[in-house]
Amino acid sequence: MTPNIDAVAQAPATRSKSRWAISLALGSVLFLLIVLSSTLLPVLIAGAHPPAGYHAATGLVQALLVPVALALALRLVGWRLGDIGLTHRNWRSDVPIGLVVAVVFAIIQFALIIPATGGATRSDVAVNSAQIGHSLAGVAAFVLLAWTGSLTEELFFRGHFLSTLEMLLGGGHRATAASVVATTLLFAALHGYQGVAGVIDTGLYGGLGLTLLYLWRGRRLTAGIVAHAGWNTLATIGIYLWY
Repeated sequence: MTPNIDAVAQAPATRSKSRWAISLALGSVLFLLIVLSSTLLPVLIAGAHPPAGYHAATGLVQALLVPVALALALRLVGWRLGDIGLTHRNWRSDVPIGLVVAVVFAIIQFALIIPATGGATRSDVAVNSAQIGHSLAGVAAFVLLAWTGSLTEELFFRGHFLSTLEMLLGGGHRATAASVVATTLLFAALHGYQGVAGVIDTGLYGGLGLTLLYLWRGRRLTAGIVAHAGWNTLATIGIYLWY
C-alpha cells in the first residue's frame, strides 16, 4: 500500500535509508542524463545553430523519458508517480491557482524587475532571447518546451528529489525544511547557464516559490506545473515581443 502524499513529510521512513539513497541517486542521475543528452545531441548533430524546432523535440523527449525513469527509481521504495503528486485530484482548484501565480509573477517581472535590472542586457533575458530567435516557429517550439519541460522539472524537483530526500533524512519538519533548501539550491544551480540574474530569479520563483506551492497544495504537482509552464510561456512571448 502506498503512502498518502499529504503526509509524506511526517511519515516515518518505512524503507531502509540505503533504499531512499539509491532511489534519490538513481532518479537524479537518470534525470540529468536525459536532460543533458536531449539538449546537447541536437546541437552536436546540427552544429551551433540547430533548427528552431529542436526545442520542441527536446521537450517531447524529456516528457516521454523522465516519467519512466523516475517511476523506475521510485519502485525501489514501493512508490508510484501518484505518491509524489502526479494526480488529477483537486485539479479544478489547483489549475486556477497555478495560473494566477504565473500571471502575477509575469506582471511583476515585466513591469518592474526586468526593466529595473538591465532589461535586454540581463543575462537570462539575453540567453533566452537568443534561444527563442526571431521567428514564430521558435516561439512555438519554446512554448512547447515550456510545458513539457515544466512537467518533467516539477516531477523531478518537487516530486522525486524533495520527497525522497525527506525520507532519506527521516521525515518530519526538519527534514522538510532541509529538503526545501536543497531543492531550491539545486534548481537554481542547474539554471546557471542563464547567468547570475537567471540563477537568482529562477532560485526564488522556480526553486523556493514553486516548492512552497507544492507543499501548500497538499503535495500535488498540478498547481506547480501550471505556474511553472504559465510563467515560461508568458516569458517566452514577452521576451519575443519586447526584447
